[in-house]
Amino acid sequence: MQTFLDEIWGVTQYHIKRSCEGYFDSLLEGSSAVEELLERYRRYPSALRLVRQQDKKRGDSYQLGDGSLDLLHIRNDFADGYTIVCEGVEQYVRPIALLSQSIEVELNFPIQVNAYITPPESQGLVPHYDAHDVLILQIRGSKTWHIYDGVDLLPREMRPEKNKAIAPDSLPPPSDLRLEAGDVLYLPRGRIHEAETHSESSVHLTVGIHAPTLMMLAIGTLYSQSFQDDRWNALLPSRHLDDADVRTTVGALMREAAQTLEDPNALAGGLDTLADVLVRRGKCPPIGPISHSADVDGQTLVQKYQPLYSRVKSVDGGVSLQFATLSVGAGLDHETAMKFISKSTEPFRVCDLPDLSTQQQIELVRSLIVSGFLIRLTDD
Repeated sequence: MQTFLDEIWGVTQYHIKRSCEGYFDSLLEGSSAVEELLERYRRYPSALRLVRQQDKKRGDSYQLGDGSLDLLHIRNDFADGYTIVCEGVEQYVRPIALLSQSIEVELNFPIQVNAYITPPESQGLVPHYDAHDVLILQIRGSKTWHIYDGVDLLPREMRPEKNKAIAPDSLPPPSDLRLEAGDVLYLPRGRIHEAETHSESSVHLTVGIHAPTLMMLAIGTLYSQSFQDDRWNALLPSRHLDDADVRTTVGALMREAAQTLEDPNALAGGLDTLADVLVRRGKCPPIGPISHSADVDGQTLVQKYQPLYSRVKSVDGGVSLQFATLSVGAGLDHETAMKFISKSTEPFRVCDLPDLSTQQQIELVRSLIVSGFLIRLTDD
């Protein structure tokens, strides 16, 4: 992982070749996977679309009177060469949710996974780029990818309102590679690419890695500072768009407020804002049975539920262990123990919790078992 982050991430594409049919069956298994996936989207037309090069159809154009998807119509367009795109698959398929959460915990980057189902001898999208890094997981079938080196778009050119399609006649000859089932392809943001199938249909997942930018950190920092310094909450004067003298006043207000960013705690506030976003993206773990919290003692073996991003935050009069939409509070004397639990990746015994009495250790572990954050294990 570290070699990938140090040498490949954001620099160049990378192909992991396995050619192993069934390698990703734990994510989408068997020949019925596509039908099962479409069934999961039946009630969510807005999360599905169909594309055939420049021709795009929104999911709501396939909506029946009861609000569900017209799957027959979708299958007919698929047979006519359209690629089916299922967005946000991690919200509908649990194994893919676990994959995306694992990557989020490892990298601290939000993840979105889309599924692309392409019929034989077809091309879904024309040459285009993504404004974020992607991992492409070939689930079934194969695709030939045409990758255009040396013409990457710069980040400042990747505007949300801009069409991500690129005119083919403006591109150099591509380098080609074929993804077989089980293969993985990494593409950095801005790398122009397109893909086409052969004599069989293809299913692949695109894992979008939405790394926060420095601008997003700056926005988070300013947001945090607005709760610390009212200079960021000052109202703009009237006619600030049209009156040159008023605009001069606005500039002075900005320069004065910007001085707050020199506060050593400003960056910490911005990072806390990004951490809040990542925590809330986590899925709540299953609530632990009450019986699992009984008879807990110092030798009870437990492990943190994974994958799950968590953090310990100071609150009035104590600390709070935050994960998904839940939190467990305790006194300041629990801070070291809570940080130990939050950062743990291996099983540990209750008596390993630092800076707490035996009774405090047991009570904390019991509450975290019931909340689902900790899972009770056996020595076997």
